[in-house]
Amino acid sequence: MKICFLASGGGGNFKFFKMAIEEKLIKNIELFLIADRECGSSDFAQNNDIYCKKINYRRSENKELLLELEKINPDIIVTNWHKIIDEEVVKKYYGKLINLHYSLLPAFDGLIGIEPIKQAYGKNCKYAGTTCHYVDEGVDSGKIISQALLKTDISIDDAIQEIFQKGCLILLNTLVNLSNEDIIEKSKNNKFEYSPNLLFNENLFDDFFWKRLSEL
Repeated sequence: MKICFLASGGGGNFKFFKMAIEEKLIKNIELFLIADRECGSSDFAQNNDIYCKKINYRRSENKELLLELEKINPDIIVTNWHKIIDEEVVKKYYGKLINLHYSLLPAFDGLIGIEPIKQAYGKNCKYAGTTCHYVDEGVDSGKIISQALLKTDISIDDAIQEIFQKGCLILLNTLVNLSNEDIIEKSKNNKFEYSPNLLFNENLFDDFFWKRLSEL
């Protein structure tokens, strides 16, 4: 399964998949990266011999993105960059474009990075979380695939870290759901905070794994 990340930042989710592959927790996944600038994601890809291409992209100038995607021919495109995808790309790859947003959409749509978490805490929301959704022509408006939530009875710093981890897990769960390949050992994992339920045991990714990931 070819997974192409569109990146602008540090690449936490991208690094999660690379480390999970190295630890043999997941398999049958090949990673690619397209960046719209020099960033932590592109540095990591280059340092780990992962295909990486930096391109110029605007909604009115999509030629380089279309060429790269045609070359890679990905099964899934994770749109973790600070751009709104143009209508031509969305139409061509709809159903393959997915995004991770750190709120329980439709709450706090249109915000970037951890800003939705800050907003949730600022407004005294009792729950915060993360959403994996399909990308359409709007902003954070595509069909929801999965969500994970947590109570806001912990510090915001702890919440940011936990929501990042849950985001990685529901992104992986989405790939397991969408793929016909054997990606991870499947196991029942019925927990209220994940919808739909995870198809694998989240304890495969223990505290030591997350600590090492944070150090990458």
